[in-house]
Amino acid sequence: MNSIWIKLNKLSLQNLSEARKQLHQAVQLVSIPTRSFLPKVKDDHFASLKWNKKNNFLESQPLGKDNFKTAISFNNFSILLLNKDEKIIGCFELNGITYINAFKKLKELIKPTGEDVNKLSLSLPYETPSYQTANDIPFNFFEKSLFVELGNYFNNAFLLLENVVKNRTEATEISCWPHHFDIATLIVLNDSKDNYKSLGVGLSPGDDNYNQPYFYITPWPYPNTENITLPDLPSGGFWHTKGWVGSVLTSENILKFDSTEKQYKAVKEFLNSGIDLILGMINIS
Repeated sequence: MNSIWIKLNKLSLQNLSEARKQLHQAVQLVSIPTRSFLPKVKDDHFASLKWNKKNNFLESQPLGKDNFKTAISFNNFSILLLNKDEKIIGCFELNGITYINAFKKLKELIKPTGEDVNKLSLSLPYETPSYQTANDIPFNFFEKSLFVELGNYFNNAFLLLENVVKNRTEATEISCWPHHFDIATLIVLNDSKDNYKSLGVGLSPGDDNYNQPYFYITPWPYPNTENITLPDLPSGGFWHTKGWVGSVLTSENILKFDSTEKQYKAVKEFLNSGIDLILGMINIS
């Protein structure tokens, strides 16, 4: 057993989903400064976030001459300003305020850094789901345990993804993408322009496909499922084939394992064996 894995609990998946939607909306605030202040790059990587496993929050890329960062805490649902040593030098709570007012507070939070806060913009290069909090409904930190639990999912995903990155030199660094709010690494199998192939390996805290957290492995390009036999997956995993193709292990299946050790081993087996199964299934030349 790896003691860093945090046991996942049987909480209401509907309530967990409501907490996830609020976090997904709020995490856009963390990426806004990087979108506004850093040079834009094609893959949008400058706006990606990193998981801080020590403090249970997502943090931005370094900004400004002093390398400050913005972050969101899952433990108390607040937006943070961190110095280069990752010490909290400013914060505000999201509970009870609207997204627009949170944006105003973000400007006040960043102003002492000397950056031009007039450059900050709510405009995003993608659409997010139409959450209530995007339409003047205040954020609601309605049950702390749900937000902390989502942090536990991110922590556990980061733990196992670290192992994937360590063992596969072609894997990219672990990032959280504010667009879909997933945390993942990309295993690049062939980076040639005419024959690009990769595996995305990560955790989604939930989306329109599954209204609960789930681990996934997605090959690109997607294999033609009419021409191949999809292999059985370990740990209760299954294949998703509608709209995209990939292996999935949902929260409900993880929670069938009743101990910290069993959960850890089940998800680790799903990821490690699943990667090998998919590599054996597709042509990576």
